[in-house]
Amino acid sequence: MAQAPRPGVAKRKEAQQQAARVLRVTVDGVTVQLCPDNLPLEHRVAVRKACGGLPLSAFWSDGLAVDVDSLMILFWLGRRVSGEPGLSLETVEKEWPHTLSPDLFEIVLVEPDETDDTDPES
Repeated sequence: MAQAPRPGVAKRKEAQQQAARVLRVTVDGVTVQLCPDNLPLEHRVAVRKACGGLPLSAFWSDGLAVDVDSLMILFWLGRRVSGEPGLSLETVEKEWPHTLSPDLFEIVLVEPDETDDTDPES
């Protein structure tokens, strides 16, 4: 006899998949990765402190069309989570290319493997 899935399993699985999405940001030949929907609190707080209280959602709202300031914030966060936890936004601003042509940057959102049928609660 077939058993119905437990209530809320689909929502939990969707939230788990969203949290596992990886944002790959490349600027001037340097590539960093981060999971914007699963960013540690210390980095979320760093964004607010560096950006006058604005949350990360002001710079990343799930779309791949971002402005230069958002690109810089995402690149900065990617560097912080990739091994430079004390990196300041000011340092990234100083290193930022003066002219950022389309061939100098790329943003790719990598979705988790959707073939995983495991129950997030198990």
